[in-house]
Amino acid sequence: MFKTILAAVDGSEISHRALEEALAIARAMQASMHVVHVIPTGAYPVLTPNEIEPPDIARQALLDSLEREADRILADAERQAAAAGLRITVHKHRGHPGAGITALAQELGADLTVVGSHGRGRIDRFFLGSVSSYVVDHASSTVMIVRG
Repeated sequence: MFKTILAAVDGSEISHRALEEALAIARAMQASMHVVHVIPTGAYPVLTPNEIEPPDIARQALLDSLEREADRILADAERQAAAAGLRITVHKHRGHPGAGITALAQELGADLTVVGSHGRGRIDRFFLGSVSSYVVDHASSTVMIVRG
């Protein structure tokens, strides 16, 4: 029986489907539902320290844009949950998505973590990494992968 469920969303269609699955399980088990979006700051060189520091204005503009996008994604998740008749708690973090998801799942004591998988091939996973693989490898709870 799951009491606390965490779903990760990134604004993609597959994360929308993963959230639908998580909401259905939460409703069936009367579990508390949490949703997280992790702003992948490491994916943007302007947001990570380097030898030539970019202007603070450019860094802040990019961060502001990513924050607005995260807020939109989480608001969409709240609307999706409301349409399913459920309330959720939303969380927004910065950093490595897989690490952020697993850390929050542990902090919440989540019994189930639900993430989508974009189904990238080996080469893409090598260069881009796989959030779902990271979560499976590092989570301390049950992980459900919703495939695209």
